[in-house]
Amino acid sequence: MECYECKKRIKEFLNDSMKSKTCVEFIDHVRSCDECYEELSIEFLVNEGLKRLDNATSFDLESELKNKINKSYSKARFYKTFIVICSITIAIVAFLLGLFLSTLFGY
Repeated sequence: MECYECKKRIKEFLNDSMKSKTCVEFIDHVRSCDECYEELSIEFLVNEGLKRLDNATSFDLESELKNKINKSYSKARFYKTFIVICSITIAIVAFLLGLFLSTLFGY
């Protein structure tokens, strides 16, 4: 993922509306690009900071951002793996069904 696309997708990431494949690419890029991580960090701090401004409790938004990145990455990798396993399972079932039907009808 290029920096331009990454920066364009920050809001999508922060709103938890990013697809799994895109999320993995986004996080891989953010982890390797200081500039994009800084942009993500600023938007996260502004959004979360404004939401909690009236709340008098203290918070560590930097740790929360890192936690969000790690959780999102784990979730996206899980779904990506799940889709691959489902696709392989469907292919195997289709093959076995075809084999069964061809045996049943003598083809």
